[in-house]
Amino acid sequence: MATAPTPTAAPSAEEFAALQLRVTALEEFLAQLATVLECEPRGFTAERMNHWLNICTAKMITTGSAKPEEVAALRRLQGIVVG
Repeated sequence: MATAPTPTAAPSAEEFAALQLRVTALEEFLAQLATVLECEPRGFTAERMNHWLNICTAKMITTGSAKPEEVAALRRLQGIVVG
């Protein structure tokens, strides 16, 4: 006999905001990854990805094109994925 799924509580505003930051960071990371893969003629390495992301996040801060918390989320993701 199948059991009904357990209802889950809606996330708090803080949890939802954190989730949104993670999703934004993932989207930005994938966009940057696609750019590097397409434009890097010498091959792709984690070191080159880190270098590219460091440049991008510095520009995001300088230009204000991303919120500081979004940049922080992207940098956390960079540390987890690329090292």
